[in-house]
Amino acid sequence: MHPKTLRLSLFVIPALLAACASTPEHTRATPEPSMATATPLREAPAVQDTKLAASQPFREDAPRNYTVKPGDTLWGLAQRFLKNPWSWPEIWYANPRVRNPHLIFPGDQLVIASIDGKARLTKKLTPHVRISPLDKALPTLPLEVIGPFLNYPQVIEVAELNQAPQVIGSPDGRLVLGTGDLFHTHGGMMRPNATMAVVRPHKTLVDPVSGDVLGFEVEAAGKAVVQRNDEPATLRLVESRRETRKADRLIGLPNELTHDLALKAAQPGMAGRVVSLPDESTRSAQWQIIALNKGRADGMEQGHVVRLHAAGEIAKVDTTAIPDTKTPKGGEADGASTFDNPVINVRLPDVALGDAVVFLVYDRVSYALITEVTRPVRVGDCFSAPTESCR
Repeated sequence: MHPKTLRLSLFVIPALLAACASTPEHTRATPEPSMATATPLREAPAVQDTKLAASQPFREDAPRNYTVKPGDTLWGLAQRFLKNPWSWPEIWYANPRVRNPHLIFPGDQLVIASIDGKARLTKKLTPHVRISPLDKALPTLPLEVIGPFLNYPQVIEVAELNQAPQVIGSPDGRLVLGTGDLFHTHGGMMRPNATMAVVRPHKTLVDPVSGDVLGFEVEAAGKAVVQRNDEPATLRLVESRRETRKADRLIGLPNELTHDLALKAAQPGMAGRVVSLPDESTRSAQWQIIALNKGRADGMEQGHVVRLHAAGEIAKVDTTAIPDTKTPKGGEADGASTFDNPVINVRLPDVALGDAVVFLVYDRVSYALITEVTRPVRVGDCFSAPTESCR
C-alpha cells in the first residue's frame, strides 16, 4: 500500500469508529417486543401536583404516587387515599389502555390524576406491560382472615334445614364417624359425586326487633362426597373437622369468594342489628366477623359497607320545676308544682363505632368484616348506611 494511502486509512478509520460511537440513541434499531410484552402504552394522564381541595374525595395526606405492595388490599388502598373508602367505584378510573384495568397487582403504580377535569385515582401507564396471573390481583379484604370462614356454610335457614338430608347411620353401625367412613342419609336431593358440607345446627339467630327466627348458625363437621344417590343415599367422608354423628345435616358448599368484591355503600335506609359474634366472644374488634340481621331479601349485597353504632345511653332527667325564691304570702312558690313531676328517660344519640364490609350474604342474614372500629362491637349494636344513623 502506498504510504499516503496508509496514512489516509489510519486517519479515516478512527473517525468512522468515533462517528458510530456517537450515533444518537433514537437512531439505533429498536428490538421487536417479545411475546410476553405488549405494545408500549401512552403516557399517563397528567398527575395533579396542586394541593387537593377540601371538597375533593381524597384525603389531604393521600400520596400522589404509590407503589402497590404484596399484602395490600383494596380496602386498605381505599382507606389510604379516600375520605370515604366506599366511594372507590366513583373515584377509580379503569383506564382502557391498560391490561385488566379493574384489577390491581403488586408492583402497580397508582397516581392521582386529572381526568376530564376531575381528580381520579388510576394506574400509572408504563412503556411495558407486566404479565401477572389474575389470581395475584389484590383482594378486597384480607383473605387470610375471611378465607377459613368461607370453607364451610355458616348459616342454615329454616326452610333449608327442613329439607336438608340428615345422617341416619352407617353400614357398620358406628355412631361416630371420621375421614374415610361411609354413612347413609335420608331426605333431600343430591347430585352424584357432589361434595357436601356436613353441619350441625348449634345456635338460633333471632331478630331482636321482630322476634322472627332468621336461621341457625352451624358447626362444620366435615365434607362428604355422594357415592350413591338412592334412598337412603350413601356418602363417604373426605374431610373431618370433628366427628360426624346421627342427625347431622348435609348442605351445599358456599361459592368461592373472588378478589373482585366491589365496594359500595349500603343503600339508604339500610339499618339493623348485630345478632351474633361467630367466634363466641362477647365483643369483636378490628378484623373480626359479625353477623347482621339483614340479608338478600332486604337488599344486602356482597361488598356493601355499613356504619356500626353503639346505642346511645339512657339519661335520667328530673323534670321537677325549680321553685321561685320569693314565696307569696299564704301561697306556694311561683313555678312550684302541686305534685311531683316524674323522672323521665332520654336516650342520647348513638355513637359511631366504625365500618364493616359485608362479604357473605344469605336470605335473611349476612356476615361482615369489621375494618375499623373505635371500641369493641357487641351483640345488639346497630348498623346503618355509612352516611346515616340507626334512627
